[in-house]
Amino acid sequence: MHDLLNPADPGFARDPYPYYARLRAEGRPAARVALANGTHAWLVTGYRQAREVLADARFSNVPPSGAGRPRPDSPAQRARACLARHMLNSDAPDHSRLRRFTTAAFTPRRVDALRSRIEELTDKLVAEVAGELAAGGTADLVDSFAFPLPVLVIGEVLGVPEADRADLRAWTYRVGSPADALAAGEADEAWVRLHAYFTELIARKRREPGEDLFSTLVRDTDEGGLDDGELLAMAFLLLFAGYETTMNLLASASLLLLTHPGELAAAHHGGPERWAAVVEETLRHASPLEGTTWRRAATEVDLGGGTVIPAGASVLVVLASANRDPERFASPDAFLPGRYLDAGDGAGERAAAHLAFGHGPHFCLGSRLARLEGAVALPRLFSALRGLELAADPSGLPYRPGLLVRGPRRVPVRVP
Repeated sequence: MHDLLNPADPGFARDPYPYYARLRAEGRPAARVALANGTHAWLVTGYRQAREVLADARFSNVPPSGAGRPRPDSPAQRARACLARHMLNSDAPDHSRLRRFTTAAFTPRRVDALRSRIEELTDKLVAEVAGELAAGGTADLVDSFAFPLPVLVIGEVLGVPEADRADLRAWTYRVGSPADALAAGEADEAWVRLHAYFTELIARKRREPGEDLFSTLVRDTDEGGLDDGELLAMAFLLLFAGYETTMNLLASASLLLLTHPGELAAAHHGGPERWAAVVEETLRHASPLEGTTWRRAATEVDLGGGTVIPAGASVLVVLASANRDPERFASPDAFLPGRYLDAGDGAGERAAAHLAFGHGPHFCLGSRLARLEGAVALPRLFSALRGLELAADPSGLPYRPGLLVRGPRRVPVRVP
């Protein structure tokens, strides 16, 4: 048994990597740890072991019976419970069915068609950041750039009318904010409003389908696909998965480039290929998803090396740790975008894939969209705002707590 792990501890949230390195150093496929909430979990921290567990059907994504059930007197809890039906909480064959419909909506052609709109949205936000800098001397790249861009893009995916996107952005901000950042009741109200809005959006798409990706899912539902509850869960999943990962990617990449000026200069001179490498290295070095969704051992599983996970045990594959495994990546703790460039002999580490978007049947369908947003937004931000620098000590910046998502809560900047 290891020392008590408190994922909400600010120090751990800011730098969990030494803890994960100690677990990897034991050389075991998984380690049983005690969590601060009084429960225990098995953490999988090595690259090879992570790939194996993510592809192993003996680990179920279906929550235990009763998990996520709402209190009957709480509209906000009922809204939250809608999310429990999404495909990340399912196994085959249900997962295969849900994923099939979503894959049809997220074809490469349809995702790539969003590029010009992402460019427009990015330029508008960058202009707003420039206005903040001119007016007040500082701006926060999380609040003004990394958060709003993916929410606006998901608005495109969901076919949310432009007139409604300010509300969508505000509600999403509240439900995704740490509890200490909101007044009492704000998050619950936002959950209820999101539930009501998506319910009406689905009805509207049935009456007047558009060319957006979500309309495709609604049409598929009418042809025997997702039922109303599954469709509502899919709307929530697209919203939260669509903004959370990309927000952390943009925020972490911005922070890394500001603290590695040589890499920022190389990106400016290297063109699109170098910016794409920045995105890949950020995904590896500062994994936006710290861990996968929780899994449960459906049966006793012998992982070898004397490690036996009992049936019913909670298991978390720690992507942030697997992506810094020295057995898989050279200089794993260094931020080196060049590792993803072809050295001329095909040895670029694109082939040595990181696990930022998972692996196996639950590999993230939104990975192409997240990469596209990073490749479009980062060069436009840093080209428009030359000379941007941090306005705070990076070692003291707060990070999002928990074991599932990871990224800085603030990236304050200024132009000297």
